[in-house]
Amino acid sequence: MAKKPSPSLNALRVFDVAARCASFKQAAQQLGVTQAAVTRQIQALEQQLEMTLFHRDNRVHSLTPAGLELAPQLESIFKQLDQTLDRARQLSDNNTTTLTVAIATARLKFWLNQQLADFQSLYPHIQLNFVGCSESPDAAETAELTANLTHDSLDLVIAAAQIRDQHIGRHPLGEITLVPCSNEQDEQRLWQTPWLVNRDSPNQSAYLKHYASNLRATPVIHSNDTLMALELTQSQPRVALVDQRYSQSPHFPSLTLFPQFAATTKPELAVFYHKRRQQSVALVAFTKWLQLISK
Repeated sequence: MAKKPSPSLNALRVFDVAARCASFKQAAQQLGVTQAAVTRQIQALEQQLEMTLFHRDNRVHSLTPAGLELAPQLESIFKQLDQTLDRARQLSDNNTTTLTVAIATARLKFWLNQQLADFQSLYPHIQLNFVGCSESPDAAETAELTANLTHDSLDLVIAAAQIRDQHIGRHPLGEITLVPCSNEQDEQRLWQTPWLVNRDSPNQSAYLKHYASNLRATPVIHSNDTLMALELTQSQPRVALVDQRYSQSPHFPSLTLFPQFAATTKPELAVFYHKRRQQSVALVAFTKWLQLISK
């Protein structure tokens, strides 16, 4: 004997609502459909089940004995289904994904941190953990960052780095434009004041070469920490080199910027990640958001 096809779940839902309403018109209003649509669904269900569920009397909206038997069972089943779906949604909502991101402290403080509220509002269940790295890593640190990405100790690296590894992917986030800042306001004093520069940084080294003639008689002091350089620059006659992006931060110190002496340097800022056949949704979401805010 051939098995009869299962009744439509949508039709069962319509019947469940109609059985608890005073009329098909009221059921239609509750479901947000036309009364004719409710009637068609009930008729189709009755044909599938080969039984009459409602008395055909326009003056009375009442269930047949078969309808009376079916209605409370369906109500209970759909209530359980709705509760199960709610629990599943809650589990999904609480399934927090964590990304570990390496980024320079200054870049986090003066660039990324002020925009993170936007990302968290879009993706509240992606948790970001940050660890420190250089703004422009040297060869030794680049090798360490590459190893950490490859072995999944890190999910992402945001830096002006040159990582050439077939297993590491990158998305560009724009060029680095370095600009000097100081507590001195006189442009003439700029070249007479000691500069705090990270000579190990390819970007800052490129800047020194670009303005070599201006800096010929300028004392240059090695400093591999931008935050430390800025702290010293606030309290002493010093000059610090910073990414021009930082000056847009409300937390950037009250220093005089000299944009007329800015210079675009290489390598550019990029986000690096371990290549996989299929990346996690969290990683894709964060990298695309980074590219969006970098335009």
